Formats: sequence, C-alpha cells, structure tokens
Amino acid sequence: MTDSSFRSALFNQDRQACHKFYSKNISGTPLVQLLNDLLFCSVSISLQSLNDIHPVCILNSIKNFIGDDRENPSKPLLEFSVDYLCAFEFRDDDQTQLDEVVRDGIGLTAFLGDLEDACQQGKWEELQTLTAKTFMASDRSRGTMDALAELALQDCERNAIFIFHLLRAYQFKDAKKDTWAFTKCILEWMSGKALLEPHDQADSSPSKIHDLMIESGDLSLLASVSRLWEGDYVRIRGYQREISHWCSQTFFTASNIKPSPDHWLLKDKKRNFIHEAETIVKSQNSQSEKANALVILEAVRTLFKTASPTQLGILGARLDQLI
Repeated sequence: MTDSSFRSALFNQDRQACHKFYSKNISGTPLVQLLNDLLFCSVSISLQSLNDIHPVCILNSIKNFIGDDRENPSKPLLEFSVDYLCAFEFRDDDQTQLDEVVRDGIGLTAFLGDLEDACQQGKWEELQTLTAKTFMASDRSRGTMDALAELALQDCERNAIFIFHLLRAYQFKDAKKDTWAFTKCILEWMSGKALLEPHDQADSSPSKIHDLMIESGDLSLLASVSRLWEGDYVRIRGYQREISHWCSQTFFTASNIKPSPDHWLLKDKKRNFIHEAETIVKSQNSQSEKANALVILEAVRTLFKTASPTQLGILGARLDQLI
C-alpha cells in the first residue's frame, strides 16, 4: 500500500510507531513528508466510517497551522492528527481497481465526457470502473480528479469546503503516485448524492458577498470559495462559474453582532493560531467537535489576512460563538 514507514504505521493504526516519528525534532523535508503522509491517509479513509466533515479538511487545516512555525512544529497538533486518523478504517482496494482495468484491457477506452455524463445521471454503480478507466486513459494524470471537482462544485453548499481542502492537500506535494487516492476520495464523497444541474455564469463573486459573509455567513464556506476562486487551476473557469452561481443565490439575515475590541486576533503574534489550535485539541470536547472547530479556525486564519480592524473584531466575536 505504501513505501513510507510512517504511512504504513498510520494505515495499521499503530499509534506507538507513529509517535516515534513526531516525538523527535523534525523540520524541513522530514516534516513535509510526514505531513504529506497524514494528508494521504486522510483521503484514504473508508467513507463508511465517516459521520461528519471529511478528515482531509481537518488535516489540511492542521498542516496550515503547522506551517506558521515550521521550525517548531506543534507536537499536540501532530499527536491529534494521528489519533484522529487512527479512529477510521481505510480503503484497501484502490490499486486492485486499477489492476482490474489493466488486466481487462479497457484502460484506454474511456473519456472524461463519459465520466461526466455518468455522474450527472447518477450511475454510481458504473462509476467505479469508469473512473478507473478514465484515470488510466489519462496516463494517471490529475485530469479525472479535476473533472470530478468541477462536478462537485455544482453543489457548493455541500462540497466547496471539501473540494478546496482536498485540492490544497494534493497540491502540497503533487505526487503523481498518490493521484488515484485523491481521485477516489472525491468519487466516494460524491457517490449516492444527487448532483445539481450545471449552472450558468452569474454576475457575482466571493468578493461581492465577502463583508456580509463575515458578519453572518458560513466562515468556512467563505474562506473555501474565495480561495478556490483565486486559485491556479486548469478548470478555474468551471469552478468560478459554479461559485458565481452560489454567490448569486446566497442570502443573509441581519446581524447584530458586536466586534470584540480586545480579541486575540487583533494582537499580531506569530503563533496565535497555533496556540488556539492546540487549545482546541487539548479541550475535553469530542473529536468531532474539535475537528469542526479546527476547520473554522483555519478559515478565520485565512480571512484574517485581508480583514480590516473592524472585521477582525467581528471575526473574533464570531469565533468565540462558533468554537
């Protein structure tokens, strides 16, 4: 399944073996490899063992927090990552599906158009084989993954947070040998859920709803669609088309929230977000509650970078309410 000792320990749910990797001082290339293994395992979980937000959202968030101080990576966050992932079961048939496609001699007979049509029509039973065929026909490129991502964004409300974090997790190291696991992850997430019809481009964008979203909208969703909109993707026009439609259909209720004038967001310290993330994982909340709080905190970390002082006060007040 893997040529990495740490990755193998994760798949085997061997917490003690994993501890040996992150208990010592790590930085540079070893840290990058460790984070990449965590991200890979997060997209390899069996969806049947998932009841809440997808683990790739949590692990990509933690990767971003750790990136704020790479020379001193947070041990509590790494420990939480391992404990969190070890609670899941992992898929064990990824390579088998590709081997079957090659063995049957049908690896070069599929097209993205066929895959997109099957997804749109909800032919979920056929899609496992068709996705593998399309992936092999593209020489194991990320094209199949990107096409599935665009389809998923037809339902931004459900899928945008997941799609953003998955694409960023993939781009962290962009290893071709891992592409199939990420592709399978999107397919598994979409399977069985009815897709909306493709939408026309609308005269709206995340920047047009940004201020209102900060006051009363879903902060994780705002941060995700904003970063997808501004990202460097082959299918960016399709992503923006679907996001623009979602933005045009988003409505807000009046907000009476008052800015928090002394919130820690207004204090410029390098490890602020790391400290808050560590506070979350050390709390007595459930793993699910911690996971959701980490994703919200990571979204605020992004919005923080361009917020005005007043908006920082609002973000602080909302953060206190949400987590």
